[in-house]
Amino acid sequence: MSVSFLESIKLFCLYFVELSVLFVAVQMLIALIQQKYQNLFKNHLQKDSYSSYIKSILLGALTPFCSCSTIPLLRALLKANVAFGVCIAYLFTSPLINPIIVVMLFLAFGFKITLIYVIVLCVAIFIISILLQTLDTTTLLKQDFRQDSIHTKPSIFTSNKPTKLTSFSTIKLQAGSCCNNETSSQNCCENTKNISIKNLFYQSLKDYKKLIPYIAIGMGIGACIHGFVPQEFIQNHLSNFGFLGVVFAAFIGVLLYIRVEAIIPIGLALLGVGVHEGIIFSFLIAGAGCSLPELILLQSIFTMRFLAIFVSLILFIAIGFGGIMYLI
Repeated sequence: MSVSFLESIKLFCLYFVELSVLFVAVQMLIALIQQKYQNLFKNHLQKDSYSSYIKSILLGALTPFCSCSTIPLLRALLKANVAFGVCIAYLFTSPLINPIIVVMLFLAFGFKITLIYVIVLCVAIFIISILLQTLDTTTLLKQDFRQDSIHTKPSIFTSNKPTKLTSFSTIKLQAGSCCNNETSSQNCCENTKNISIKNLFYQSLKDYKKLIPYIAIGMGIGACIHGFVPQEFIQNHLSNFGFLGVVFAAFIGVLLYIRVEAIIPIGLALLGVGVHEGIIFSFLIAGAGCSLPELILLQSIFTMRFLAIFVSLILFIAIGFGGIMYLI
């Protein structure tokens, strides 16, 4: 018992430091990019267009993050006024389709299954993100998170003219802001163009302080349940339920916190004892795409309505793909 407790403490410290450093670093990086390359997000991600969704999926596919590690970049993208649906495309893609997952899937299950996995999930995420873009973001984003964006310096985190249906399209710049004046767009807010790395660091720390309770609680839960993967239960029980085993495996996966590097070894262990591939993929997608610690972190940004939608969609993807694998 004492060994397990010490291991949990060790994992908590590791996760907490890892996510804290990642949050501050990503926040600073996005702010710096937005400052130096003012049209980067506007040209590539900010617009509500098909190409923006594809680019966001590609961005997620290139970032080998677990479900919790996606949150810092997600917050930064939202504050950069990237279209809401485009942000969600990244949120879904990063933990489910990334270099680690794809390579390990290829080595474990072969080229055909890996290709089917990538294509099906990319199409599903693309469609889901477009549908979520049509929702009213004022009912999905927490008011205090949206209020923070009002007071964030526009030249760093927001565009002067948000495009239609962006994450903060309902928020207008405060009256009297120098950046409201189109005639002086070249000369306005000159003081924000020379913001130092030090100031960006302090701004990131200020935002990070508001997130500390969520990180602490989320990583505490993650450390406690890390390694608790009911392989024997899945092996002994879920295989006996046929197709319903796919559904049960998805719900079990959502309740756990499984790191990216542990996903495929768990799947191989289950495959080695005769568990059907459909059940394994349902469990792995649900476990990688959503977790209790991630939901706690997301609660700092989104309302309960979005969290319910998010969990439902992860379960839908997991059960859907698992069902396809079970039937073919």
